[in-house]
Amino acid sequence: MLRNKSLVIVSILVLVLAVVAMACAPATPAKPVTPPVTTPVTPPTPPAPPVTPPAATANATVPATPPAPPVAAIKTSFEAATYTNATPAFTVKYPKAWESGAVKLAGGVFYAKGGDDLIYVAVRPATDFQAAATELMSDLIKLSGVALSPNVDSIKDVTFADGTTGKEVMLSALFGSKKATVYGIIKDGKAIMVMNGTVPKSLPLYSEIGKTLSAK
Repeated sequence: MLRNKSLVIVSILVLVLAVVAMACAPATPAKPVTPPVTTPVTPPTPPAPPVTPPAATANATVPATPPAPPVAAIKTSFEAATYTNATPAFTVKYPKAWESGAVKLAGGVFYAKGGDDLIYVAVRPATDFQAAATELMSDLIKLSGVALSPNVDSIKDVTFADGTTGKEVMLSALFGSKKATVYGIIKDGKAIMVMNGTVPKSLPLYSEIGKTLSAK
């Protein structure tokens, strides 16, 4: 009986010592935990920016301006010759069979004559066509030794063969014995005038000649 108690006591002591030994033993360091490997996420590639067309350079070729269409040929009832003036630029047609030439009286630049019929082309500084036409006739009359101011019988707008608009001034002087019809325009501060002698039977011809004036 005593022996059995001794065995029990010894067993209890061994167990207690074992528990104490385990409690006093140094702790085993924890094994480090390796974090899981994370695959980096690649962001999507942004779209390429739009291509900006190159700006026009100073050397870029500029499309040429198409030339203006030519002015239609002026038709006349007579075989025509053409007088061409350089400055200011204009042309006027007259019967080819007439005598013609340069003239410088009273601002004149050209004349053409056939029998009693006559045209006198003049260029004079002016701002008013009626006044310029009246002064031209007055100056031509003075060259014959008579000083007077012509009367304006009528004035109206006319359209020339090239499409421009000008004036027709009918004048008379010396109680109607001196007559003239003046066609023309104001251009660049100058009156371009085609003066015709007013022979009644030739009025249609004078009108046709005067309206061939082209200053385009």
